[in-house]
Amino acid sequence: MDEHQGTAMKKKSSHASAITMNKDLEHWVSSEEQADISKVIQERLKDKKPKGKCDICRVHPAKSICIKCGNSVCSSCYFTMVGLCQNCLSKDTIEKWKNKKTDWKKILEVDWVD
Repeated sequence: MDEHQGTAMKKKSSHASAITMNKDLEHWVSSEEQADISKVIQERLKDKKPKGKCDICRVHPAKSICIKCGNSVCSSCYFTMVGLCQNCLSKDTIEKWKNKKTDWKKILEVDWVD
């Protein structure tokens, strides 16, 4: 086998493993693994309470703890639904969420009263 054929085979095998990896990533974490993750997060944060000013904006009082980095953050810098601060989320995700206008009337099938 010449050098060119060897390189081509390496590219094919790495491409095949990338495809397999992508398919594997599409599967959700099993409930057992989720329970383990929850235990690790609870253990890591059990003694940690938000204190002082927000570690990100340094303006508002800290109200929550980020489950990824452990920073004390204010409600403006924290995404409650995922438990992460804005530093631990991608900028694209933050912008998409901030600019999204949710049609609650359509989702909940009720008239929205302001």
